[in-house]
Amino acid sequence: MKALKKCKACSIEKPIEEYHISHQGKTGPIYKSKCKVCIREYQREEYHNLTDVKKRERRNKNTCNNAEYRQSYRLKSRYGLTTEDFSAMIVEQQNKCKICKCDMESPQVDHSHNTGKVRALLCRPCNTSLGLLKENPQTLRNMITYINDYL
Repeated sequence: MKALKKCKACSIEKPIEEYHISHQGKTGPIYKSKCKVCIREYQREEYHNLTDVKKRERRNKNTCNNAEYRQSYRLKSRYGLTTEDFSAMIVEQQNKCKICKCDMESPQVDHSHNTGKVRALLCRPCNTSLGLLKENPQTLRNMITYINDYL
């Protein structure tokens, strides 16, 4: 039989899984007195009652709300790279695109869509071109032939 607990906010008896753990007691977890739904609703109301200045201050203090954090998170979650790995790749390539050898304003991580393996850093036009061509070598050869035929 599932353990039930009555929420102090909505007075509905709910399974214990619908409550956050407050802390660990000697006999096991101690749960919050309000269910997760009621806590979230309370937090929303409190946030909307704040002045615009207070809301802005909270957003600015949030450690996740900066460009460096977002870039670091994106590199790690999408490609398994740390910011140090990414910086090392830029230095190794001398900030040059692996395909066209131009200076890169905002290096793009090129990876195989089949294996997920990171290959190199490319400039945006080269990375976009590869993606639009679906990384098909035969299509690239056909394009080269086409361009050479019309020179």
